[in-house]
Amino acid sequence: MTESTTVDTGTGYGRKRPSHDARLTEVGPGTPMGEAMRRYWHPVATSETLTSDQPHRIRVLGEDLIVFRDGQGRAGVVYERCAHRGSSLFYGRIEDDGIRCCYHGWKFDVQGHCLEQACEPGGGRRREVARQPWYPVEERYGLVFVYMGPPDRKPAMPRYDALEPLEEGERYWAGWPVPGAEVTGMEQDFNWLQIWENAIDNVHVTWLHYAHSGAQLTGTGTPEGLPESFYDPSLVAEATSYHRTEFGAKYHQRFEGTGPDGQPTELEWRLEQQLPNIIALPDFTQVTLDARHNLLIWIVPSDDTHHRVFFSIRAADPGRMQRLVFGIKQNGKMFWEMTEDDLRKYPSDIEAQGSQGPITLHSEETLATSDRGVVMVRRMLRTMVDDVEAGKDPLGVSRDDGPPRHIDSGVFTVPADSDAILQEGTAPGALSAPKPAAPAPGA
Repeated sequence: MTESTTVDTGTGYGRKRPSHDARLTEVGPGTPMGEAMRRYWHPVATSETLTSDQPHRIRVLGEDLIVFRDGQGRAGVVYERCAHRGSSLFYGRIEDDGIRCCYHGWKFDVQGHCLEQACEPGGGRRREVARQPWYPVEERYGLVFVYMGPPDRKPAMPRYDALEPLEEGERYWAGWPVPGAEVTGMEQDFNWLQIWENAIDNVHVTWLHYAHSGAQLTGTGTPEGLPESFYDPSLVAEATSYHRTEFGAKYHQRFEGTGPDGQPTELEWRLEQQLPNIIALPDFTQVTLDARHNLLIWIVPSDDTHHRVFFSIRAADPGRMQRLVFGIKQNGKMFWEMTEDDLRKYPSDIEAQGSQGPITLHSEETLATSDRGVVMVRRMLRTMVDDVEAGKDPLGVSRDDGPPRHIDSGVFTVPADSDAILQEGTAPGALSAPKPAAPAPGA
């Protein structure tokens, strides 16, 4: 008697070695994305909390640096290793005109000029030969920004209409009210791209923040926040369109809500991203219809497997900042109150994104219709890298100090005569999600 055996299919045996997309994720000196990122300005510290009391270690694009403010109030970013014998300037002493190394007393200003060599004759008769590597710094919107690219390609630092001009009584709120993150931002231990592309992945809001873990966004289902219908997974695909913009990409998601007159109306949630790493996240806890946007978030790569998060908010009081920082709860708890079992049952962004690994394995992905926004921003990042390799300036880089760039984020009322959101030609450059196919007869 002959026995036949059914051969299993789809097992994990014999898979090719998984890999990540290095051109999008690796940011060290000389890497494609690292060189592209170095054509932009990046925040590295909060202005208000960067004082002349002490220097701070930062790791940016794979480089170990020190950010400090001298006694005259000037911010500086220099290499961590002293140009003399390599001791860390983290242990240096800040003085009126610079930072002095603890090992032999060499002092450097915010542009790396050696001002004094304490133990050398005459304070160092050839001290001008020693130059501490440094990077240009500018302060704006309550943050300290650094430019780490080719000096002859240094762009003007962009301005944004979401953050200027300040209205009466407003100021910038840019510091995390979290111990250890007040000066140099909130650090997370996975690749920068995993959080940045998450912003245009609106389906994760529907599922992760509602259907899977329960309502996590404060205000859900209340008059102040977003209605529960906003999170309906059966409607999200048909309600969403994706669009290229002048400086990046955005998505629109329509839903039924309440208009200014208290009557049911059609609303539109818009979230924009600008290259290379900016997110304009609307206020999801206290929705104000048709309002000017007031928040930008920067995802700054520390290295290939870590990043830091910075933000600037234009507001008259800390309420908007508090809603950003404390606006997501997991089963009613803040993240620091969660046990390991709580996190397993009620995961949120950090659990989902961090569990993709230090760098997610792109070769193992199976992309679907709902990933069209992610595909769009990845293509834009690849073009950014290609342009730099071709000797061009990437998107959004200009040496002219132009007018503030428009940010199209928020919750807006939809005019009654507006076309259906997913019709062909929604907007120039739009990439709209296709409507699901009609069910077959009898299905």
